[in-house]
Amino acid sequence: MTKKELDLLEKAFLAEIDGALTNGINILQTKSKIAEKLVNDGLLNKVKKTLKGCPHVTIEGYVLTDLGNLTYCTSERCLS
Repeated sequence: MTKKELDLLEKAFLAEIDGALTNGINILQTKSKIAEKLVNDGLLNKVKKTLKGCPHVTIEGYVLTDLGNLTYCTSERCLS
């Protein structure tokens, strides 16, 4: 796994934590081509979510799959 791929997994992991703590949207928004590669590798899923209270506002982004979560959480970066 490259450093850039691991950076993106870390950002998705942190977005999920931030969303859970703030009751906000827990998806990573990026235009990175690496994100699409990680979708193809089964590490991220592309999702659309509608904001609560704003039915006309839809956010698109990425969330970790179980494999993506396992990959990031067993990496040296997460274990240190």
